[in-house]
Amino acid sequence: MEASAPLLQRADGAARVSFARRDGVTRLADLYQRDPARVLFPDPDPGQPPEAVVLTTSGGLTDGDRVALEIETGPETEAVVTTQAAEKIYRAAGLRHVAIDVVVRVATGAQLDWLPQETIVFDGARVKRRTVADVEVGGRLLACEAVVLGRAWSGERFRRGLLLDRWTVRRSGREIWTDALRLEGDMPGAAGFGAANALATVIGVCDAPQPELEHARALLTAVPAEVRTGVTSVNSVIVARLLGEAGAVRRALVPFLSGWRGRKLPRVWHT
Repeated sequence: MEASAPLLQRADGAARVSFARRDGVTRLADLYQRDPARVLFPDPDPGQPPEAVVLTTSGGLTDGDRVALEIETGPETEAVVTTQAAEKIYRAAGLRHVAIDVVVRVATGAQLDWLPQETIVFDGARVKRRTVADVEVGGRLLACEAVVLGRAWSGERFRRGLLLDRWTVRRSGREIWTDALRLEGDMPGAAGFGAANALATVIGVCDAPQPELEHARALLTAVPAEVRTGVTSVNSVIVARLLGEAGAVRRALVPFLSGWRGRKLPRVWHT
């Protein structure tokens, strides 16, 4: 009788953080965290909204791992949520995948900046991520997701594995935008990436998108030609893309996000 393969321990992490307005200021209202997901609260700069920094204590994720994040801003609040560093998705040992589910809720009169740093997808990794944003009328959301295909610093390319990255935006419960990126098989050139190994998607949701769209277009004119860019508006959702080499995309993304939000990014982006 053949010995069965040992079952490998897999992570099942979760974090929930919500903010509410009390005594005229935004305060933490609820916090839940389960390893390997943790949330830190650094002191923001004077006059800036509260910050929450999400991290995974395992140092990365691999096939079979699951992480669920919930972020909620109550009426008339303002908050910034980011990640401590780039998230690493390691090579899969089999056909299972990493599952990442992110739910974002923005109430009327609230503003949330959801600004995670890059997700680095190692060659052979398998990951499915879904981000669902519910933004009430009168609420504002600025969100980004940046994906690096392979370990750029070592010259690795993402040539096999699975990346399925899905977005859904709802406005007061009505779905107004959905988008999906799937890479599998011979990648990434066949998917239109060419020599690029990084893609950043930035979305903005607000009541008056046209001025924000024009502002984003103006900011993108300063991006070097080595990074391909584009921005459009669909059903009041502003969608910007930056495609290129990983280092160049990050160098372009930082001033773009800073310019769009009108202030510099959280300190963890610069450490």
